[in-house]
Amino acid sequence: MTIYVAGFGVLGPGLPDAEACRAVLRAEETYQAGAVRVPVAEGLSANEARRCPTTARYVLDVGRQALRAAGWDAAGVATVLSSGSGDLEILDKNCRALAGTPVALSPTLFHNSVHNAAGGYWGIATGSRAATTSLSAYDDSFAAGLLEALTTVAPGRPCLLVAYDLPPPAALASVRKVSAPFAVALALSMEAPEGPCAGLSWEWGQASGEGASRMTSPALEALRLGNPAARSLPLLRALCGRRSETLSWAYPEGGALTVAIRFDA
Repeated sequence: MTIYVAGFGVLGPGLPDAEACRAVLRAEETYQAGAVRVPVAEGLSANEARRCPTTARYVLDVGRQALRAAGWDAAGVATVLSSGSGDLEILDKNCRALAGTPVALSPTLFHNSVHNAAGGYWGIATGSRAATTSLSAYDDSFAAGLLEALTTVAPGRPCLLVAYDLPPPAALASVRKVSAPFAVALALSMEAPEGPCAGLSWEWGQASGEGASRMTSPALEALRLGNPAARSLPLLRALCGRRSETLSWAYPEGGALTVAIRFDA
């Protein structure tokens, strides 16, 4: 079975959007990491936008990029949201509040502390009532999310995968190392979109001796290793360069997700 990539979105250091990502990953421009563009809470009311955490803003930004590239309305698109750590800034604030005297836990922070909060904001911002899944698999979260999204797609039911992770606050930096913020979204469909597109086929099995797919650029490889969502970079490179290749993401327990990317001649 082949699943097609109808569009993608990205936001990270030196990769402010899909167009810039294409230029870098096609080697048309030199990659230069820099300050990351601040995403906005598009589609939310002023009150909701004030409550919207940064993680959800990343989800909204890259998700909308992918949907616009695909030409889809969010209403009928299932979503899979994957994050290795969730919102560590909110975790830190809640822990500090619980350790204080008296305990003064913000209702808004408590509301935003659940792992599927970003999915809730996506539904509010887009008006979507389609099925949504939120998951985490630590550093393997992109591969886990991709596998979930690939198996969610069905005839007439496209799926949007969004993977995201942000650096932790100082108090958690020693136990959870995420070097830079990064988010990616893939619009996946069983129906081939018009024009050139990538077709994905996959299998789950034992890891090969080759290990995970890597980036040749030292700076991009450092970004890939420094953020669970950036494990998507080899796939983005293939999409941007229209490269037919086979990629793999190994799991610590020995399994691996292998994805073959093919383009029509």
